[in-house]
Amino acid sequence: MPTDALLTLKLPEGYSFADLKLRRCADDAIDLDMDLVKLICSINGLDFDKVCQDPGPVVTSILTVWYKSHLAQGGQPDALMEQLRQPQRQLN
Repeated sequence: MPTDALLTLKLPEGYSFADLKLRRCADDAIDLDMDLVKLICSINGLDFDKVCQDPGPVVTSILTVWYKSHLAQGGQPDALMEQLRQPQRQLN
């Protein structure tokens, strides 16, 4: 996804960042409401089936854009998003 597309990613009206139901799974993966991701793909003209084959880049974009917007509108920090925003520490 080109960088300029990230800046123009449309978010669904009437939803909040919390509606993504972002949570951490047992294996350090994250889980979120894929129905909402499907809606976001739809309003942005993205092929949801293709996104599901490699969800990382699109899901990362959605989380980044929506969380920045959420904070800019006075939303409360989300503990998991704050962790995800930290650079990953490599264990040697």
